[in-house]
Amino acid sequence: MLDASCSHCGTPITDRTTQVEVGGKTFCCRNCVATSAGTSFPPDAPTCAHCRLSIVDTSTLARRGELTFCCTNCATAMTAGAGGARV
Repeated sequence: MLDASCSHCGTPITDRTTQVEVGGKTFCCRNCVATSAGTSFPPDAPTCAHCRLSIVDTSTLARRGELTFCCTNCATAMTAGAGGARV
């Protein structure tokens, strides 16, 4: 079965523990929900190394070496060779 992809950044959802469903759409994490809703972020908010979105919900934050990601879905996509930003 194919995994779902985030409605906002397009990242494949491989870790369903961070997945959020809002208004019939599936998101990889709350950061993509907030961004798609037009939430404004502090200018010093960290950004995801994969989707390049600001990270305001640090409960799903993931690190791989020196890189910071908004969630494990983006971390997995980036480290699996899926490349850089998808938005």
